[in-house]
Amino acid sequence: MAGNAQTARTLLVDALPGTATFAWVDVPQGMRTAGLSGQEVLLERLGPALMATCVTPDGSTRTHAPQGRAEHDDETLRTAVTENGDIIAFVDDIDRDDQGRDWLRLRIYELAGRFDWGELRVGADEAALRSARSIAGSEQVRGRHQELGWLERQFLFRDAPGRPGPQTLPGGQGHGGLPSRRLVALVSPGQEMAAPATCRLVGGGVAATLRRKDGEWRLRQVHRESRSARDHERVVLIHARVEIFDATVKAGLKRRMREELTRLGSGEGEQTFMGVWRRYHEMENRYALRRMRDLGFVEYARWSYIDDSEDVVRFEIVPGRDGLLTRLREDLDSGNAAELECTVQLPDVLGGAATAGQTAGLLELDLARGNEVGEVAHVNVENRVVNMRMIRRGDDEGPAKPPPQGFLHAAVRGDRRRLERRQRALRRLLRGHIPLPQLLPLLQGVPERGKEEPAVSALSPAAVACFGDDGPNAEQRLALDAALNTPDIAVIQGPPGTGKTQLIAALQVRLAEVGRGHAVVSRSMLLTSYQHAAVDNLVDRSRVWDLPSVKIDSQNRGSMAHIETWRLATVRALREEMSGTPDGRRTLAMREVARQTAEYCLAPWPAEELVERLDGIAERVAGLVPDLLLGRLERITTGLRTATRVAGLQADPQRDSALRAVRGIRCAPASFGDDGPMMAASALEHLNRMPVADEEHRELLERAADWDRDEPPPFLVELAQVRDALLDRLTDRADRLFRPATREDVADLLNEIVDELDTRRRETSEGAHTALAEYLEELEGDPEAVLATLRLYTTSLAATCQQADSRAVQEAKDGERLFDTVIVDEAARANPLDLLIPLTLAARRVVLVGDQNQLPHMLEPDVEQELRSDAGDQLAMLRESLFGRMFTLLHRGDATPGRRRAVRLRKQYRMHQVLGTFVADAFYGGDLVSARPDTEFAHELEGYQGRPAAWLRVPRAAGSEHGGQSKSRTAEAQAIARELSRHVVDRPELTFGVISFYSAQVRLIWEELVKEGLAERVSSGYRPVEELRWDADGVERDRLQVGSVDAFQGKQFDVALLSVVRCSSPPRLDPAAAGPAHPEHADYERWARRAYGHLMLSNRLCVAMSRQKRLLVVVGDDAMFTSRSAPPTVEPLTRFYRLCAPPSTAGMLLDPPPARPRRPVRGPARSHRGTGEAGR
Repeated sequence: MAGNAQTARTLLVDALPGTATFAWVDVPQGMRTAGLSGQEVLLERLGPALMATCVTPDGSTRTHAPQGRAEHDDETLRTAVTENGDIIAFVDDIDRDDQGRDWLRLRIYELAGRFDWGELRVGADEAALRSARSIAGSEQVRGRHQELGWLERQFLFRDAPGRPGPQTLPGGQGHGGLPSRRLVALVSPGQEMAAPATCRLVGGGVAATLRRKDGEWRLRQVHRESRSARDHERVVLIHARVEIFDATVKAGLKRRMREELTRLGSGEGEQTFMGVWRRYHEMENRYALRRMRDLGFVEYARWSYIDDSEDVVRFEIVPGRDGLLTRLREDLDSGNAAELECTVQLPDVLGGAATAGQTAGLLELDLARGNEVGEVAHVNVENRVVNMRMIRRGDDEGPAKPPPQGFLHAAVRGDRRRLERRQRALRRLLRGHIPLPQLLPLLQGVPERGKEEPAVSALSPAAVACFGDDGPNAEQRLALDAALNTPDIAVIQGPPGTGKTQLIAALQVRLAEVGRGHAVVSRSMLLTSYQHAAVDNLVDRSRVWDLPSVKIDSQNRGSMAHIETWRLATVRALREEMSGTPDGRRTLAMREVARQTAEYCLAPWPAEELVERLDGIAERVAGLVPDLLLGRLERITTGLRTATRVAGLQADPQRDSALRAVRGIRCAPASFGDDGPMMAASALEHLNRMPVADEEHRELLERAADWDRDEPPPFLVELAQVRDALLDRLTDRADRLFRPATREDVADLLNEIVDELDTRRRETSEGAHTALAEYLEELEGDPEAVLATLRLYTTSLAATCQQADSRAVQEAKDGERLFDTVIVDEAARANPLDLLIPLTLAARRVVLVGDQNQLPHMLEPDVEQELRSDAGDQLAMLRESLFGRMFTLLHRGDATPGRRRAVRLRKQYRMHQVLGTFVADAFYGGDLVSARPDTEFAHELEGYQGRPAAWLRVPRAAGSEHGGQSKSRTAEAQAIARELSRHVVDRPELTFGVISFYSAQVRLIWEELVKEGLAERVSSGYRPVEELRWDADGVERDRLQVGSVDAFQGKQFDVALLSVVRCSSPPRLDPAAAGPAHPEHADYERWARRAYGHLMLSNRLCVAMSRQKRLLVVVGDDAMFTSRSAPPTVEPLTRFYRLCAPPSTAGMLLDPPPARPRRPVRGPARSHRGTGEAGR
């Protein structure tokens, strides 16, 4: 109910329409008349007697038989008051006659009836409340509470004295605490007066329509109206226990949210979607603590830096916990390097000040702050040594400094932070502290819909441009309209290559155009996805008004390459524009020569570099300054070049070669394992020719040169000390013939050139070029300032789902937490608890983009195992994609009136039509159309006859699979490496991606690529050799990538090679056991799971077989998929084999190429890259 009135309550007498009759009656003996004006008088006939009941202002009543002042007054009363008639009377005036007797003039209205409607709940929608605000005035009515109160004061009237209606209502307050009130209704002929479907309510100068629909009463069309009933209307008085409530869409959604919250609080709620995920969160919290406890801890006695690196630290472990060292080594060997935290005080759960039993989960654990954390890089169990690469956090500066002695235990702060963010999102949702109240019902499976605003056009010229020359197709236009005009949530399913990225870019453009001004200032859009790589991929092509999105990450993870790409592209465009005019070239030259002159005077260049710089300046100012200045510059440069050549003849080549050899000594475990003995032997050979090294230096180098074990030597720290000492001695001997010093003739000449350019510049009208040059200087000289400016003006911020609730994002929004629009890419891969984080921060709309047919979210194995045995139905709900759940719910709801909220894209642009048809038939029921001609996907690779599909056969005879949980197969890795060596170097315009289902196979393929000379080892793992990191245009780009299916979703390559790996013997079972009715079917299912593993998961196959544009090559044992025992779940691979095998002409079968000598990989010629000042 509404609260205190801010405007006067309308009196019933002022609301009654129609013509009144008047009669004077006497005042009861002893009754005071003060305050009686306007009071209601109950007139009723009890048999032949006429009785009047008056209510005094103090609430007391007096009943008497009224006497008229004159005969016509008595006649009026006799006529008006009958046993069956309904009237209502009020004190209109008070008069005292000459004898001092008081009289009341009654205003009497005739009614068509009085009716008791019992409980009456009337909803006021947006239009009714808006009218209330307009009529009352915004200064009198502010907010929903006061709007409802104003409507009550206009249309609801207190009960009459005595008997209020046809039946006595129970008390002043009705059931549920609703007060008993009266309403004046006007009923049209033909309506049932006791219960009309529609009537008009009247108040003091206002009226409204009261309409019942589907059992609910609604107040509509509130407007001003004079006190008059239309000729055909009859006046009735309604008695009811009344509430006028907020019936706006938002209020209805909030009520539905409260109902869901109540359900979640009951036992029934535990089986709902959010109830199950709330339980999952609690279980994960407990298991996170258990994993920390199970890993345990080790104690270290001391630590030291390794290999001149202040971020790689060697810890010497105290004896007693070798089991943990062994586990750390095994995890490292399997590619799962642990993160450990350094501390002087163990947490409670590991035996600290309290006992583990006092802590329920990781969130309740008391953790120390500020401890150093590192990733295990090397473990020597025998010598009890752990090397860790320390992890720098955010703005941490300086070297890592663990405590002198202490403990190493599992680093759980990242898990703790992840759980905390999930918990905050859950609390916001389950306490109703979210801007979109319909979110909870939607998550629970109730198809609620928010209030729809006036639609805006989905397309604009800038939005159309995001889709390229052909513009958007019909489904893309529909999806853009749904995302832009959704009342709350839009879900867009985009199979591979259907243009999801362009759609997201167009949506950002339209949102920015619609909210121009507001969107820029508030950074109103959030682009998010489940992991950093996916966010990087999302922002890489996101531009609004040619400004890139800015990724926010408190730990500086992921890539800012798109910002750098935008900056360099803008620099190139500015330079091209300015270089097109003499004034522009002169402005650029003046600023560049002035900058280099200042640099030279502050820090003189060595003679060799000075010659190169002066040559560049001469080239830059040619044609812009007099020939006299150019001639002087040439003479100075020639003299310097001659002096440098003489100095080179006098240099010590023996020292330089020894210096290079000593710098090459390997002192880190990983690098020593590559070529440490060889580099030590090389350094020893050079040092034997010079009197630099001491005997102990030579002895240690000899030990390093002779080392032939797999594990790194225990003396790497000492070896690093020897290397440093030798470097000091060699550099001390390097007396330069020419030490850098500022030459006055050079500085004077450069200053003259600057003055000449400035003079000529001032003689022309070049204000625009000066402004452009200053902008160019900012872009080139201060990338950090560029980033800061972009953060201020960009419309879109980007972060992972977890980082969306981070302090860094709030700071980027100047303390604000909410976003007008949240766009989630790859939404099907996000854990629903992580997805809740950005969803609960959306104030206006959420747009989910993804594909439930591709990779799903991951569950914690420990929790999954417990639920598998405890609650099968709950496990099925946990495995259900939230994206797929929402798509199904909203797609079903699109059959009801309202705008569409679920759209599926159906045209793919990524791949050859043969491959597009294969993907459509294998994974999308044929509902995917290829939109581009095959001629755009030609590859012309040798040996493939121009076909887009191939199966590279590696039979079981070549070698079977091996490994534990993560499988690998050497024969496949070798075949892939040899096949790539035939093509990847000679085709710089193509990109190649190698995909595997297993991380062990990914590492093995990288190793084989290293052997083929196509890859190299680095501290972080592997990367392509230099030549393969640039494309045909000289742009930096990894043309060769190797990764797991999980890492490759969202990526695409010209050529994709899929390493199948699984290769085992056929079962000793009847092939008919594949049928569910066969008695050996259970045995067959167990064999199939062991033999095929990940290959039985359709969504993983979908991702693995849809990354290619021109060519897909499956590499593996085809017999696994052509035998009768192959399970139906691997049908996509069987289908692809048939596509490649005769008589099909779409693909082909290949045998592995023979091994051949390793080919040298040429260094790329990239002289055209990085030219000019922008490239330096």
